[in-house]
Amino acid sequence: MKKILFALVALIMMAGTAFADDNNIVEIPLKKVPDLALRTVKSYFPASTVVKAVKDKSKNMKNHTCLLLDNDATIEFDKDGHWMIVDCRSCEVPTRMVPGKILMFLNKEYPNAKVVFMGREIKNGDITMILNDKTELHFTNDHQLIQ
Repeated sequence: MKKILFALVALIMMAGTAFADDNNIVEIPLKKVPDLALRTVKSYFPASTVVKAVKDKSKNMKNHTCLLLDNDATIEFDKDGHWMIVDCRSCEVPTRMVPGKILMFLNKEYPNAKVVFMGREIKNGDITMILNDKTELHFTNDHQLIQ
């Protein structure tokens, strides 16, 4: 459990530093954002637009791209455009973006809750979620709850 908590803290720190004033963070034009990342935004956030796109050039985050949307959502993508972090603390993660098995669990166990943060671990694909009531949930890459 400590390993998972450490991974969550690391994910949050990565998301929080994505727009920090750092020599490794560079603003990029949208044409340099992976197509899959732009399609993800268009599909799951159709009413939002990208305000800023940045790339992290640091060794451990090489080629990760972060997009800041006009609804204050921040989405981090890997080099291929797959989402790694979806931080919607001032809105909510679209329910269509939550994997089906996890969504069924949430609807049953937390029927009134909204997902405001969703992060995927790079190495094993485990998913961490934070709900609007600050509940933290951890799921394996095959969407089983880790207790």
